[in-house]
Amino acid sequence: MNGAEVARRAFREAFGGEPELISRAPGRVNLIGEHTDYNQGFVLPVAVDRAVWVALRRREDRRARVYSANFGQWTEFDVDSPR
Repeated sequence: MNGAEVARRAFREAFGGEPELISRAPGRVNLIGEHTDYNQGFVLPVAVDRAVWVALRRREDRRARVYSANFGQWTEFDVDSPR
């Protein structure tokens, strides 16, 4: 099962129904130069075989409810005043 399928399945189990969007952010490791690139410094990032997958669906109440399948934990917050 690929990452998108895992995200879809976790979303169904956590929230019921289907997500509107599934997206992936690839992982990387900074060997040198973290936070120096925007100061014209040198960097050496390397791609890794890990990624973060998210499955999303809009809500009407201006709240975000987030579930981590890796940690089995929930959090919820108001999108107009996140902490």
